[in-house]
Amino acid sequence: MNETFKYIKRQIETLDIFKVVNEDRSHIKTLAKRFDDCDKVLVIGTGGSSLGGKCITSFSSMLSGSISKVTFLENIDSLHFSNVIKNCNPKSTGVIVISKSGKTTEQLMLLLTLYEIWKRFDWNTRALAITELSENNDLRLFAKSKKIPVIECASTIGGRFSVFSIVGLLPAILSGVDIDKFVNGAKRVMNNFLKAETVEKCELFRDIVSMYKVFKDGNVDQYVLMMYSDMLEEYGKWFVQLISESLGKSRNFGITPLRAIGTIDQHSMMQLFLAGPSNKFFTIVTQRNNLETPRINPDVDSNIINSLKNHNLNDLMISHQKATIETLKKKAAVRVLEFDQFDIENLGILMMTAFIEVISIAKFADINPFDQPAVEQAKMLVFEYLKQ
Repeated sequence: MNETFKYIKRQIETLDIFKVVNEDRSHIKTLAKRFDDCDKVLVIGTGGSSLGGKCITSFSSMLSGSISKVTFLENIDSLHFSNVIKNCNPKSTGVIVISKSGKTTEQLMLLLTLYEIWKRFDWNTRALAITELSENNDLRLFAKSKKIPVIECASTIGGRFSVFSIVGLLPAILSGVDIDKFVNGAKRVMNNFLKAETVEKCELFRDIVSMYKVFKDGNVDQYVLMMYSDMLEEYGKWFVQLISESLGKSRNFGITPLRAIGTIDQHSMMQLFLAGPSNKFFTIVTQRNNLETPRINPDVDSNIINSLKNHNLNDLMISHQKATIETLKKKAAVRVLEFDQFDIENLGILMMTAFIEVISIAKFADINPFDQPAVEQAKMLVFEYLKQ
């Protein structure tokens, strides 16, 4: 345990996925200014190229109650693609395409299709391609041929770990996010971990050790992330990829992530959670204080309505949170991450916490959390079917 604790500290100090948090971000802010005159910005990406950025922008938009000018094109669903494009004015729209390898078929097809439709689009001043400096990079080849500026992303930072780099931060800043506050949340997690002299003094690592003990014998193999805020829905999708791609490497050890939104999924999944197989670990994310709404005082007399009188939405949410947590604790291992109030800095805390959790569990389980070799076979078959 002590050796793993020291190992994680070394990783935080040396890996680029952590070091990028302390880098200067002025170049990202400068790049964002290219799109100041755009009403919309289309971000073409999928998986790690989009999930992090979309998580931040969605969270921020819901927090502020504003509509982001950033729209993500992630899937090769032709109907959705067409509906998005027909609502864009090429003269006031920017385009950013993100692909680390430059070889992902979905991003390339979306970009090439858009190029076919927008023949007169100003690709030189209204578009950017973000990719690595690798050989045989199809995105880089196309971008250079069409005079689309190419911005390098670090080859040492995998997509699912790229949210604190330009991949996640550029879409975020275009949505009006204070990226410095977001990154400060991540720094707090890292610094607290590094400052802890022993395992006993590091609360996060003690949590991780307890989690691994729950998972290691194989009887518990599902990780339920239940979040009591609609703002965290996209965070849940990002979390699912992080767990699946980082830890899904062994027949002898695997964690299937499930995401749930409270209270919605109390009405769709709680029956399974409480009465189904005892193979689940729960992390419940809550906040003490939400936006205050009026306390209700209806003039109708009934048992349920009477119990709701003189309360507001937040009172009911907190009551549901407590009831769910206490009920689940009787059936499974439960961890609660409680925030005073959700803000952009706390989102940074959540995402960096997930990084350290995944890398630590991978170390305990003797897994490489940074590759995903199993998906290559399916990718190769795509080209065979295209030929057919």
